[in-house]
Amino acid sequence: MKTKALLISALLYLACLSPVWASDYIPDILDLDGSNGLSFPPNSTLTLRGGGTIEFWVVPDWKTDPGYEPVIISNTGEQGPSYLVAMLPNKQGLVVYSGNKRLEAAFDFTDGQMHFVAVVDFGDTLNILIDNRLIAAGEMTLVDLPSSGFFIGTADGERYPFVGAIAGLRVWDIPLDPYTLIEFAMKNIEHSSNTHPDIDYLLGLSRFRTQSFYLYGM
Repeated sequence: MKTKALLISALLYLACLSPVWASDYIPDILDLDGSNGLSFPPNSTLTLRGGGTIEFWVVPDWKTDPGYEPVIISNTGEQGPSYLVAMLPNKQGLVVYSGNKRLEAAFDFTDGQMHFVAVVDFGDTLNILIDNRLIAAGEMTLVDLPSSGFFIGTADGERYPFVGAIAGLRVWDIPLDPYTLIEFAMKNIEHSSNTHPDIDYLLGLSRFRTQSFYLYGM
């Protein structure tokens, strides 16, 4: 596994690629070895009805094809996922599942760097953005299904574990504007000096330093 220092270096490298990412802020990082994903009880707050946004940084670190799609984030139950984001086993893209729908975005994650991902649901169209570029769009929405839990790094607390790292996970109740996503990707939105224009629609964000996910309005 990559050390925490190397992961931070990868984030700083990306921050230097664009002026809008120039920042002293380092998102909180969850270093996953395939056995330490996080599981939280189901909560209706995290159900995205009629639109929303999921954003995070991610880097994979498995050496050989695991034979499945490693899951980054999942809000799922017996009737299937309300939303589930996974990486292709060859590290050549992401896939988003919701209900019986699936949207795949081709992207090369093999460079060992952290990449910024945003899944934006407009209610009838789903967009997948990676490093500020629209990679895929499809006619689907994140459906409201009964949840058994909210999982980070696995599909359901056990299956399809992710090996690598996830950072700066945020879930929003509205589809965020791409320019807003870019502007705040490398900012601490909980700091008073970084006023996010849509802060009232923030549902939750990771606090991986304490192995937790904080829900707003709870």
